[in-house]
Amino acid sequence: MKKWAVDLLYAMEEEINKVVKSVYQSDPSVTGVMVVDESGLCLENNNVPEEAAGLFASVAARSEMALLLGANQNTESSPVVQIEADSMVIIIKRVYGYTMGIVKDKTKASGT
Repeated sequence: MKKWAVDLLYAMEEEINKVVKSVYQSDPSVTGVMVVDESGLCLENNNVPEEAAGLFASVAARSEMALLLGANQNTESSPVVQIEADSMVIIIKRVYGYTMGIVKDKTKASGT
């Protein structure tokens, strides 16, 4: 592998790690974070089952398709999908072609 490609991969990994770290620091109710590429490949995983990667990517893609069906034709922004269960909240959003899934402990969450 070329040195520039390796450097690019390390830079991308560092940037993803910064984002994940900031998510944990900004909200104490966060118990897991996953970053997924456009193909559903897990790029970063903290306390989320890896099998969720494809699901997160699919939910984000389908929610964008739903925008196209509705009156809102603004495809520049991706919707935020929130899934609630008894004890947890999962938030899924696509940003710049990457999907982020954030899992929160509902008992600790404030303002989800």
